[in-house]
Amino acid sequence: MNIRDIRTVILLASLTTFSACAQFNGGSSFSDWFRPPPPPATAVATPPPSPFLADLSEGEIASVKAEAMRVYGPSWQRISERSRYVRQPLVETLARYGAPIALQMIPVVESGYNPYARSEVGATGLWQLMPETATDLRIRSNKLVDGRRDIEASTRGAAHFLLKQYARFGSWPLAFAAYHLGPSGVQRRIDRHPWHNGDGLRRLPLPPITKTYIRHILGLIALQRDGQLLLPPPYPTSTVVIHSPVDLERLHNVAGMRKNQLFRFNPKLARMQYYHDRPKQLSLRITQKGAKRVHHIIPSAASNKLYIRVQRGESIAQISRHYRVSVYVLKKENPELVARGLRQGMRLNIPVKDLSRAKITANPLIKKPSPELAEITTVATADL
Repeated sequence: MNIRDIRTVILLASLTTFSACAQFNGGSSFSDWFRPPPPPATAVATPPPSPFLADLSEGEIASVKAEAMRVYGPSWQRISERSRYVRQPLVETLARYGAPIALQMIPVVESGYNPYARSEVGATGLWQLMPETATDLRIRSNKLVDGRRDIEASTRGAAHFLLKQYARFGSWPLAFAAYHLGPSGVQRRIDRHPWHNGDGLRRLPLPPITKTYIRHILGLIALQRDGQLLLPPPYPTSTVVIHSPVDLERLHNVAGMRKNQLFRFNPKLARMQYYHDRPKQLSLRITQKGAKRVHHIIPSAASNKLYIRVQRGESIAQISRHYRVSVYVLKKENPELVARGLRQGMRLNIPVKDLSRAKITANPLIKKPSPELAEITTVATADL
């Protein structure tokens, strides 16, 4: 046997041994031994647990999701755009009072996130509060400010009520029922026909309309949890304290805000002008850029004079007509007018006592019909 034959025998023996080892270690073929390992299986994301859905079966969750998607899905873009004006103070208030953030889906059902919504029976605002309910929740309203349209005050009241009912009934579906039907009405029905968590939504001893209301809220919460219907980030705003007297129409223009934007961020306002020292101050939400623009012209305390800045192209005659104050009074209170003339950016003082004839304009969004309120112009991020 020559050297070449010896090498052939050794190679064949090596291959035989290798094949035997491969079979011993799992019966893989030669080609399988060198195949790259398969990629790890992709983990299926498990939705985070929700206390609102904990006692619902998978079938119930699927059913309420489908129902909510069918009802709210077609108008979700419009609802989402409305929410961007008011959801920042709403979410902040829920967090401040320890209420679950998922409660932010209730205004979708109540008002479609329209803070100016008003029902035929008089329920008003995002949370659709009746006057007597608002009084019980210590939400104050008057001719100047409507507390039911005040995002922070109404959210605080609604959160307090819902947390109280959850503590009473030990069930979120029953807490929602109490918000819709009233606590006494829910109590009477479950006293006659006891219901417990896990009994199923169909067995709730409640009127059909209330059961639908509960299913819609739970369906929206489930859709949000699963990322199928999400509310967009709210427009960022800053809180600015304004002292009276103040002309919000002029402030709106100075801040460079788009048409009616101030009143979309602050639906509580009843009017554009607050001249006669009531309320003494207003806490307003303004775009962050707008807050910087008006910071230098906001009085630091209430005053008996209205301070305004002359805008581009304004004349003393226009200012006189707008505030129904004579040119003589304007010149008397502002000697600089006589000395140097009217200039853009000049600060003028107008005594409140001379504003008794000035026109008071209502919040322009209060009396508009619902279809018009629904058409909300998208705000460019650069404007905020």
